[in-house]
Amino acid sequence: MNSNILKVHSIFKKLNFGNNIKILNVNQNNTKSKNNNNNNNNNNNYSSFSNRNEIGLVKRVNKSILSQSTISTYKGNRLSYTTSTNDNKDKVEEIVKSTTNSPFTPINILHPKLVGEKLYSNENDANNQKEFKAEISTLPNGIKVVSKQSHEGVCAIGLYINAGTKYESSEDRGIFNLLEKMTFKETKNNTTSEIIKELEEISMNAMASSSREMINVSLEVLRKDLEFILSIFADQIKSPKYLEDDLKEQIEVCIRNYEMIINSSCDQLMTEILMGVAFGNGGLGNLVMATPEQYLRVTREKLLDSLRKYYVGKNIVISVTGAEHSQVIELVDKYFGDIPYTQKDTPSEDSIDAATNYIGGTDASVAGSIHKEYLNNQLQLLLEQQQKLNDNKNSNNDNNNNNENENDLEMIGKEIEQMKQSIERLEKQNTKESSWIIAFPHSGLSTVAENKDIINGLVLQSLLGGGSSYSTGGPGKGMQSRLNLNVVYSSHHVKNCHAFLFVFNKASLFGVSLTTEFGYLQDGIELVLQELLMLSKTMNQEELERAKRSQKSQILQNLEMRSVQCDDMARHILSFGSYKSPEQICKLIDSVTLDDIKKLINKLVQSNPSVVSIVANENETILTAEQYVQIVKQNASTLFK
Repeated sequence: MNSNILKVHSIFKKLNFGNNIKILNVNQNNTKSKNNNNNNNNNNNYSSFSNRNEIGLVKRVNKSILSQSTISTYKGNRLSYTTSTNDNKDKVEEIVKSTTNSPFTPINILHPKLVGEKLYSNENDANNQKEFKAEISTLPNGIKVVSKQSHEGVCAIGLYINAGTKYESSEDRGIFNLLEKMTFKETKNNTTSEIIKELEEISMNAMASSSREMINVSLEVLRKDLEFILSIFADQIKSPKYLEDDLKEQIEVCIRNYEMIINSSCDQLMTEILMGVAFGNGGLGNLVMATPEQYLRVTREKLLDSLRKYYVGKNIVISVTGAEHSQVIELVDKYFGDIPYTQKDTPSEDSIDAATNYIGGTDASVAGSIHKEYLNNQLQLLLEQQQKLNDNKNSNNDNNNNNENENDLEMIGKEIEQMKQSIERLEKQNTKESSWIIAFPHSGLSTVAENKDIINGLVLQSLLGGGSSYSTGGPGKGMQSRLNLNVVYSSHHVKNCHAFLFVFNKASLFGVSLTTEFGYLQDGIELVLQELLMLSKTMNQEELERAKRSQKSQILQNLEMRSVQCDDMARHILSFGSYKSPEQICKLIDSVTLDDIKKLINKLVQSNPSVVSIVANENETILTAEQYVQIVKQNASTLFK
């Protein structure tokens, strides 16, 4: 073994860098799983090109139960269940009539908020069966509007801004996170309480979020409230106050969120570290959350300046489902038509992306070390404050000021003691799991019009799949995927393993994450690399067809939700300027071949990876990016001939 090539102390001592590589000869037959309750991670895809998923499972009910007609009636404060038969028909009617004190609206009475509303036309049944298509328009000031009619009486409305942490410089970190948090706060026209009260009365679901490339606010309301919601959105953009008290409160919220994330070995923490390893300290490499010190530097003036620069016409997409396109265009023009197309100092996305390059490399840490470092820094700041107060006390003869100093010293003393106790507890924690991620550079979403790389990546993600050592629910969750069968099932020491695809506009990351019991991370990594490096030689058509069906099923199921459909349309417009329908996406998935997947996986595994490890303690063995590259180079003739 050439030790000069290996950059870190932790190495695979048993790897043979000769003609035969041991990592490719793991005997899975000797490590049969004792746990058959594993499940796939579902290759989470909330929309066509996002990475979340939500699937409801319906359990079978015993036929003997279904043979009975059961009626649930509300009486007072308890539910009574009565079997409906001819013998007790009169009794049932009597009970139903007596339920006058029910807090719920009876199902045969229209809800008060729907009285007088024409949810959709019943005059033409053929029209109600019509399939609607997404319509796209651009206003003179650059705002893009995408909408899709539906047969529902509810519409989903989303305001999407092409802005996020990838646009932040080192001087204004935390700006977009706080802009999102300040949504629905006081404006020149409405107080916070008035806004919240109105939304509580009409909104079915409301949320705001920020990410690396986008800020969005979305709600679900009855159709009659569409105009009011758009007026609220416009008011938030054009007339915010950003009161100091509100800003201070939201800064504290952001700091608490930051502390929660670094106080764990959760997926989000590893993902944030991974993005920094892959793309460096700027652009996509910026963390979605800033540090407490960075948040505290954000001022009201900085928020207003960023709002002016980024909330401009060319950066805005408004997406609506369940409304007529002509109506949406008219309302958007009414409330957003005076927003400028751009500002002189508005940066272009191309300039930001041009400065963002894939780097790759390795980051390894012991679980809890990041949180411990943060606590030690906070402790040092408290000690410095305590020293300043002591100096002021000794130099000040004013009794009133001395009393104030005494109170401040007492409070800081308690905080210092609490901080020391937290550090002590953290040092005593005994973490029993180690995690490892490997990721490779992949094409961005903007390339969809040029090639099928993103589509191939989605299918590959389904094919590799994954699972967990603990499963709830029944089958149908990709239990036949490769990572589930050949990694999770192969060793009861593997806690979970799944493939992922993080999609962004200009670049993406495809990879695999792994968590094992302490002391078994090396064995798990060997199983993962065997699957990645040998996939092009061992995959078959049956696996591919299963993966394609799984991917189509997930996309179509998720797009049945109003909010997901609204989000999906907006993301398409923001990324590549047009909308691909579910039918078009499914046709692209159907067109994926074995050769497509083989070319993609061979391209991925021969690239420079990004590797992140959070291990239980420093004695755990890991594989670095440099070691991985050396393994692939020395076995290229066997793997890729």
